[in-house]
Amino acid sequence: MTVDIMVNGSISRRWAKALFSIGEEQGNLIGLVKEVQRAADAWEASDELRGTVGNPLLDEKTRLSVWENVIRRIGATRIGKNFFLLLFEKARLSQLPGIARELQILSDEKDGRVRAEVIGAVQVTPDVVTRIKSAIQKSTGKAVVVTTKEDPALIGGVVTKVGDLLYDGSVRTQLQRMREMMLGRG
Repeated sequence: MTVDIMVNGSISRRWAKALFSIGEEQGNLIGLVKEVQRAADAWEASDELRGTVGNPLLDEKTRLSVWENVIRRIGATRIGKNFFLLLFEKARLSQLPGIARELQILSDEKDGRVRAEVIGAVQVTPDVVTRIKSAIQKSTGKAVVVTTKEDPALIGGVVTKVGDLLYDGSVRTQLQRMREMMLGRG
């Protein structure tokens, strides 16, 4: 499974790099990143879409017609449309979410940005977001884009993800560590 993730990641990265170059060349990188994300969101959101477009029992014309309808609905540009049709032709639509992530990473690197996800047991207050954002900015020297999410299972505290780094200040993890320490000493 790890090999599959690594292979899919490198495939997504290659597609994203190619699209990134085209976006820079055409001067529409920001719009292209958003467009690819809209398509990836549509792909991920619909089991029916994935099941229909990826169904080899349906004729290609029907599957293509469904995919073209999605492309129209997201308002794809000429470049985006060509890219999405190429993914269809090469049977790589399943890579679309990974391509969107990789494309966003490349765009963020180019613009000196980093993305962070802050997860709290309850809605994270703007004050906490500001403090976390400031700390990340100070440590990375980059502009920070923060998204927030709730996960009641954390009990309290926050978990912050920045790229591959995870800062876990949740009560759940602290309780788990205390339990492990007590069991280890018993």
